[in-house]
Amino acid sequence: MEYMQPNQMIVNSGGAGSLGYYIRNANPSPHPSMVGAEMPLYWELRDGRIAKRVPRSREFTPSQQSFPGITFSADGWYGVRVKDILKGTVVVDRPTDAVFAHHGWRETTLAIKWPGYLPPRSSDASRRRFKVLDNNIPMTRQGFAIEIASQIRHLDDHARDKPVAHGWEDWAFSKNNVRASDVYILSAHYYRNAWVPELYVINME
Repeated sequence: MEYMQPNQMIVNSGGAGSLGYYIRNANPSPHPSMVGAEMPLYWELRDGRIAKRVPRSREFTPSQQSFPGITFSADGWYGVRVKDILKGTVVVDRPTDAVFAHHGWRETTLAIKWPGYLPPRSSDASRRRFKVLDNNIPMTRQGFAIEIASQIRHLDDHARDKPVAHGWEDWAFSKNNVRASDVYILSAHYYRNAWVPELYVINME
């Protein structure tokens, strides 16, 4: 019988313990907007999973933003999970940055721009005004991540199992399609009058 030596065994050539794994974890990809690139269709997360970009019309791409966006990373890896932000289990890099201070605003607008979402006439769960200066205390990067995550959860609560625009059924909030817990926030960009986050979703294939 021929025996295999321990050093001949490869369970997962890219998994934990492999050279490829440590090279990848030591060199996370930069945020595309920082290198003048468009947001890719797919994004590799720190754990190796692949997330798909939430579709945007051409006018809502970082190259069209009014000024540099606000990014969200943890340990250098761009993309923080809505669930982790809301549970407080993840702190973004440079969490105490007063990201709106240089604008001199007291309030601004957040718009999720979710594909296929059909807001009722009475309200739009994907859009809201929020304070960036409260009792002279400026909102931080961590605070903004929480604001975005909270709005995505709010949208999920209101849009779940509701009809969506034709052709966007795969992006509907439901137990069989998109769940707020599967959404990752990479950044937020200002377009004329609102902040629109760049979002990616796992389990879309």
